[in-house]
Amino acid sequence: MRNFDPYEKRARADAGDKAGAFLEGIGKTDLADLSEEEWQQFLTTVIHEFGESLRRQVAELRAPF
Repeated sequence: MRNFDPYEKRARADAGDKAGAFLEGIGKTDLADLSEEEWQQFLTTVIHEFGESLRRQVAELRAPF
């Protein structure tokens, strides 16, 4: 497995923030306590925000350092 580049590291952090906010919003912090629907929404949140963050960074012409 390769290391994330700076863009991906920022996207990972952004996705983590969104996923954390999702968990706070439903009042759960233990992933084992999530229902199947909540688990799917959690994963969708992570994947979606990772991609959105990469797109924002590219659109802003943000330097990767």
